[in-house]
Amino acid sequence: MQPTQPHERHLILDVLRGFALIGVLFANMPYHSGFWMLSPEAQANMQQAEAGHVLMWLLHFFSDGKFYSIFSMLFGIGFALQLQRSLDRNEPFAGRFSRRLLILFLFGLLHAVFFFVGDILTVYALLGFVLLLFTKVSDKGLLRWAIILLIIPVIQYAFMWYGQQTASIAEVTGAAGAPPFEQLILAYQSGSLKDILMFNAGGLVFGRYPDLIFTGRFFRVFAMFLLGFYVARKQFFVNIAAHRPLFKKVMMWGVVIGIPCNVVLAQLMTSEAYYSFAPLGIIQPIVYAYGVPALGLFYACGIALLYQKQIFKNILSVLAPFGRMALTNYIMQSIICCLIYNSYGLGLFGTDGPLAFTAVGLGILIFQLVFSHVWLTKFQYGPMEWLWRVITYRKMQPIKKNLGVANL
Repeated sequence: MQPTQPHERHLILDVLRGFALIGVLFANMPYHSGFWMLSPEAQANMQQAEAGHVLMWLLHFFSDGKFYSIFSMLFGIGFALQLQRSLDRNEPFAGRFSRRLLILFLFGLLHAVFFFVGDILTVYALLGFVLLLFTKVSDKGLLRWAIILLIIPVIQYAFMWYGQQTASIAEVTGAAGAPPFEQLILAYQSGSLKDILMFNAGGLVFGRYPDLIFTGRFFRVFAMFLLGFYVARKQFFVNIAAHRPLFKKVMMWGVVIGIPCNVVLAQLMTSEAYYSFAPLGIIQPIVYAYGVPALGLFYACGIALLYQKQIFKNILSVLAPFGRMALTNYIMQSIICCLIYNSYGLGLFGTDGPLAFTAVGLGILIFQLVFSHVWLTKFQYGPMEWLWRVITYRKMQPIKKNLGVANL
């Protein structure tokens, strides 16, 4: 089995991956910066708090959930492409793909413990194994399963909401006994590296994964995996122009469903209704289930259609190197934020409001766009992508462009 060569890539997928990574970066900045750990009073006492509140509302509306949904769909597309390539070459697939997932899980685990508890790589790796069970499911079956999986978090929350109107999130997720956020903030601001690693490990086990289960994130991610698998089977992205009416129809419904649902979602996410099981809390998983995928698909279809016009293609192609190095850039974002916000860096954790951490995110984005372009002028793959290939295929892979010519 040979790895995918650069010339075999679909550039529109790299563009979409880069676009999605921008949204992921800005959606993660409240967590990287520690803003989300601050009490409502502390947030309200920050400078330009009112403008920050508006910006957080906009981040909830435009970003939260939409971009990881696009990423998840792209994961499903990538799975389908690798599967088809293996079938065309009459080569085994499950074993190699499983090895890729194990490596991805290890990357995610190290990423979570050393840099960012909010890691998504381990989730993708675990669900990737489940995706192997769906290789022979029909196209209609994939869509049916995707719809069912998007509804399950609503049903799950409804049972808890009905029976535990006054329960706290700690009681529901079993996170009781977790250290107060004040201790966490202090540790990230001035604690030792050992303290930070211990809090990260504990947060992964007692915070991150219970929250993923509580919110039904596994079902949502896997639903988008299946949708991506379906999209790849239908080859919608291969000839976008031929499917223009479908893309426009999806965009129309994305607006009709996505905008009102995300207005409500953004308003609810600025409150504690969901986690406190307030009467309005039941609305959040409903508008999330319909509004987030709808707006995410609107973004993806819009980018795909714009990419068909040369003027926009030239602009959007700037994102291709950034997206081609998505794994490298995703982990690099966490490393840079650790150097800014953690104690072994500048120690600014919990001190930046939305305006400040968004500006930091913009700076990181500009740096990574330039870095990705420069790197890929000399190398075929990003550093993490190359390492992933080396471990997957258990032999050295060419990384410099002049060394890879013989393989084309």
